[in-house]
Amino acid sequence: MDLLGKSYLFYEAQRSGKLPANNRISYRGNSFLSDAVVGGYFDAGDHLKLNFPMHNAMIILGWSILEFPQAHADAGQTSYARNTLKWATDYIIACHRTRNEYVGQIGDFSGDHQYWGRPEEQTGPRPAWVWDASMPATDLLCSAASALAVAHLVYKTSDPAYSTVCLTHAEQLYALGKAKPGKYSDAYPDQTQGYTSNTYLDDLALAGAWLYKATGKQQYLADARKALQEAQYTRNPFVSWDAVFPLADLLLKSQGVANSAGVDLDWQIAHFRYSWMGKKDDGTVDPNPQIKTTPKGLAVAPLGGWGTLRYALNAAFAFVLDAKYATDSERRAESLAFAKKQLDYALGSSGRSFVVGYGTRPPVQPHHRSASCPDLPAPCGWDQFNSPAPNPQVLFGAMVAGPADNDGEYDDKRSDFKSNEVSLDFNAGYTGTLAGLIQML
Repeated sequence: MDLLGKSYLFYEAQRSGKLPANNRISYRGNSFLSDAVVGGYFDAGDHLKLNFPMHNAMIILGWSILEFPQAHADAGQTSYARNTLKWATDYIIACHRTRNEYVGQIGDFSGDHQYWGRPEEQTGPRPAWVWDASMPATDLLCSAASALAVAHLVYKTSDPAYSTVCLTHAEQLYALGKAKPGKYSDAYPDQTQGYTSNTYLDDLALAGAWLYKATGKQQYLADARKALQEAQYTRNPFVSWDAVFPLADLLLKSQGVANSAGVDLDWQIAHFRYSWMGKKDDGTVDPNPQIKTTPKGLAVAPLGGWGTLRYALNAAFAFVLDAKYATDSERRAESLAFAKKQLDYALGSSGRSFVVGYGTRPPVQPHHRSASCPDLPAPCGWDQFNSPAPNPQVLFGAMVAGPADNDGEYDDKRSDFKSNEVSLDFNAGYTGTLAGLIQML
């Protein structure tokens, strides 16, 4: 199985709920069947189901299915990719319990993080956090709308009925999010502490862009423009669960949307490229770049050394999109070269791989409960967390967070969740970049 195929195995290892008969992860079984909404994905190495970061991971995965179908077909991954997306969108639709109510999180940080073991053996009730029309949640609801709009386009030909269902829920969730502007984390600040939102304008802009692509309705385009105009002086060049402005720019530009007052898409995309590459399109080099590159080639976002590979590979995905949409061959080549450099780093160009089960000195102790557990009937608990041995289960395709700020600042220890955590959000840009480079190089 190639790298793209192994990357989809990671998402299958993250499944919650009743697993299908064709489950390929031998150490995983049914889990959390008494949750308020059954199904979905575990966010990271824990068992929380956090919709906000899941939405943005699925937007990137779905986008890669749309833009790079040949890469998926050649690797024999089309059905696996679609099933990965659908596992999430089925759950998103189920979380939309009524027109004005959305279950955005199941589990709480303090309770979940006191447990180390198999998800199949973590029993008991778990709290469900619900956002309704009285609460601000533009970011949460609009990111859900984006994921469903992407799914609408992915399934439009292969499953028209499901595609229509996705679009219906996308438009309803978008309307709900737009009606009460604000950040979802303001409603439950303690329970959303791991993913506190900084702005809702990026998610509103991206959802408007996707729904404009899905429906052609001018109001969605107007909403996207307005959100980008409001944010023009406060945005940043990063791509993550909390930052999707560059993706909104690229999606609108790919649809032929022209620049307008306060919304200069060309300038914003050029600024994004400049921020990450350290030079402008005219060759001018930034003497003190905001995003610095390590001697071995990793572009490091100045965000505290947490999830460095996540930011680099999510940016790389944006660069492969830029390359696909570019009309200039030199720009296309530059964007592909940047993306490839970041992917190569993740795969081992620094002397070690940061992808589990691949390459030279790959991680053997990713911070992941299921993977740390031996085969049944052996017990699993905090002794496994503290064990110096490699994880008994190989979490194929998972990309860990990576070194903090410099090439050597990485310790392959299960306890080091800052460097050795895995998550849906970490892997999405990696999978998308893989697909893009396979198709375009």
